[in-house]
Amino acid sequence: MGFGDVKLAIFLGLLVGFPGILLALFLAFLFGAIIGVIGMLAKKKGLKSELPFAPFLIIGTWVTLFFGEQIVNWYMHALTL
Repeated sequence: MGFGDVKLAIFLGLLVGFPGILLALFLAFLFGAIIGVIGMLAKKKGLKSELPFAPFLIIGTWVTLFFGEQIVNWYMHALTL
């Protein structure tokens, strides 16, 4: 994660607000991990390979903008079971 990603995350945090940026960051790391594992399983990436993080930040923010409330409600409901 470079400094450009940090600046982008700050801008996206202003866009979605405080609680939303936590979900957006979590989703960005989750999506990045999934793609990284798929790349490793396909033998195209290794442990030392680099992936650009900005696309995952943007995807996580989009998912948060459109489905963030439903995701948080589902998660809170799952915790109370």
